[in-house]
Amino acid sequence: RRYESRDTRTNLLMGFGSLFVNGSARVGALLGYAALYVVAPVHLDTSRWYTWVFALLAVDLLYYAQHRAAHRVRILWAAHQAHHNSRRFNLSTAVRQKWNPWWELLVWVPLPLLGVPPWLVFTSFSINLIYQFFVHTERVDRLPRPIEFVFNTPSHHRVHHASDPEYLDRNYAGILIVWDRLFGSFAEETHRPTYGMTTNVDSFNPFRLQYH
Repeated sequence: RRYESRDTRTNLLMGFGSLFVNGSARVGALLGYAALYVVAPVHLDTSRWYTWVFALLAVDLLYYAQHRAAHRVRILWAAHQAHHNSRRFNLSTAVRQKWNPWWELLVWVPLPLLGVPPWLVFTSFSINLIYQFFVHTERVDRLPRPIEFVFNTPSHHRVHHASDPEYLDRNYAGILIVWDRLFGSFAEETHRPTYGMTTNVDSFNPFRLQYH
């Protein structure tokens, strides 16, 4: 259940690699979103609280949609599997990120067209990712039931990283687990998960783990 040095080192290397690859891609996406935002029929006022609520909810719903597709469509899974091919589950797993961000960047395209400023798209997505960092742990058991009902929690996300048949392809939430409850992809944690994939990759080489 604890950290393992080779696994943690691999997670960190994959995290640093994603900062470079995904960061570069997001600079390009920011320019593309800016062009779309210019032609949007309406520009939302970021000084209003409801604009921030709308952006956070829209990003979270789109994250659920793209995350679900990333598990169900083979070419998308080929990229996303890098985050799941560790057999351990701890905070370092959170930074075990893919180096293929093109799909999620396409998913955000409607937001600037709906009048969300590009900087707010990325701010909302950053808040979403920061929240998800803390659900990658076995140290936290169950939280109070109202929180477990509404929010993604460590218990819910442990299920998501499992390869057990009853847990497979469940709990895609970013911040709000209500999307899984609404769209039929929710599963309760009933026993300690078996982490990793149905066919694991016996390697600690980041390039193989990304592109095998």
